[in-house]
Amino acid sequence: MHTDSLASSAEHDQVHLARPPARTTAGTVACVVVMGLLALAGVVWSPAALANLQEALGLVLFAVATNLLLGYGGLVSFAQAAFYGIGAYGVAIGWLHWKLPFWLGGLAGIAAAAVAAVIVGVISLRTRRLYFALLTLAFTQLFFVIADNQTAITNGATGIFGAMVPAWLAEPQGGYYFTLVVVVVVTLACYAFVRSPFGLTLKAIRDNRERAEALGVNVYRHQLAAFVISSIGCAIAGFLFAIYSQSASPDLLSWTNSGEPIFMAVLGGMHTFLGPVAGAIVYFYAQSYLTQHITDWQLVLGLLLLVIVLFKPSGLAGIGADAGRAVRRLRARTGGRA
Repeated sequence: MHTDSLASSAEHDQVHLARPPARTTAGTVACVVVMGLLALAGVVWSPAALANLQEALGLVLFAVATNLLLGYGGLVSFAQAAFYGIGAYGVAIGWLHWKLPFWLGGLAGIAAAAVAAVIVGVISLRTRRLYFALLTLAFTQLFFVIADNQTAITNGATGIFGAMVPAWLAEPQGGYYFTLVVVVVVTLACYAFVRSPFGLTLKAIRDNRERAEALGVNVYRHQLAAFVISSIGCAIAGFLFAIYSQSASPDLLSWTNSGEPIFMAVLGGMHTFLGPVAGAIVYFYAQSYLTQHITDWQLVLGLLLLVIVLFKPSGLAGIGADAGRAVRRLRARTGGRA
């Protein structure tokens, strides 16, 4: 009888695996629809609206890359703005001093960010929790001071401005479509990362570090790899910022700029993959609206974050999940007519 029960359970599992959950299918359809709408926006939206959406997409990538550490690794890092700024400065400095081709300057900036991430990660990950956050904050301020003081290289607080990108990328439509493609490709790569065995191990470390170590997982190496991968994603977001603004300044490397993707991830739901995407979009357009109508817009966003943390830690993703469950319950009660 016990054997029959196990066989029946195995057959049930096989049937369950062969038929994808409805929520997964619905999520895939929703993503395809959103991608179609974003592609259509490049044709029908005005140049000003496209410029705003292009900037918002860059923030989406910044938030998703940061959340690889925050939501999946359980690491609060204030160093991500440093890598974001290095990605932008790679383009700007290469153009200003060495007249490097745009693509070469971008690759140099991303590579420099990866090297910096290895150095920062090797040192910072020797500590835990609050001390890790404070140490990454110290490194961010160090990079900020270097960018602010090395006027011969970075132009100091003035920053670097100029026609540093190809003409077709400087146009709203060309820049928007390029940004969209890069953000989609890198976001999919991040999704593959969190769904891989490495990503699942990283979540296990987040949930119970001691147990993971007892099972033979090299926690330090996993966290260092995640730190570097996240930092490369942030550097690519900084590279996209240089395309949008054709500039780079020390403010990009400030610790307050590192707080923005953390805010976006918490707002959207840091324990879901698409939560930071929603958080970044809402944050960008809410900030744009509030700055036009309210002087102390930071206070409003701060209160919003406080409400989310206190009453709905799962963020916008949690609100959406609750709404979906409510709809399914209503449909079940009404026999699918709702």
